[in-house]
Amino acid sequence: MSQFDLAALPAPLGDYFTAGDRRAIIGTFAPDARVRDEGEDHVGTVAIANWLDRVETHYQPRYAIKDAKTAGDQTVVTFVVSGTFPGSPATLRQQFVIAGDKITSLVTL
Repeated sequence: MSQFDLAALPAPLGDYFTAGDRRAIIGTFAPDARVRDEGEDHVGTVAIANWLDRVETHYQPRYAIKDAKTAGDQTVVTFVVSGTFPGSPATLRQQFVIAGDKITSLVTL
């Protein structure tokens, strides 16, 4: 199976998907960033850090990127996530909006 070239992702998505400790990547988010996941909104780096901590603690996710499409400041990434959750592994898509080198929006589609 071929592996996705992480260099093809806009900065900072390579760091987002490869960090061994998900909580360590809070610096990839803009201070006023918004995350929409599992029907909940998390706004600002404190709320996003709490979300990342909860995801890591409960699900221990690991990612295998399959595809990414970028149009302007938006990138949709398709990946297989495995972890300690029912239905693992699962194929998901997330839409990112990036300004400069920061994630300003992340929506799990």
